[in-house]
Amino acid sequence: MEEEPKAMGPKTVNVSMPQGSGIPGCEETNECYIPASVSINVGDTVLWTNDDAAAHTVTSGSPSAGGPDGKFDSSLMSPGATFEVTFDEKGSVDYFCIVHPWMVGNVNVN
Repeated sequence: MEEEPKAMGPKTVNVSMPQGSGIPGCEETNECYIPASVSINVGDTVLWTNDDAAAHTVTSGSPSAGGPDGKFDSSLMSPGATFEVTFDEKGSVDYFCIVHPWMVGNVNVN
């Protein structure tokens, strides 16, 4: 008898703020958040980790579209700190670092 496929539950996707992302230039290679863009399903969680020596934020919105949009904000994250958001609605969500506005990323929720 074949085994029934197991239903996949919600997952957590990890995003790093790598060493040096607080210095301009990471935007040229799209490596300010790694990965810079993630695709997840409704109910999944994104966990950001500050692996840099500088403090950062994970703030929904875009510096080119008026700044924060109020969906989420990590506030200032010290080196080594983590922040997570569970996404309950489909759509595309941009985010950035308020301190270092060249740091931008995106979550695409299916």
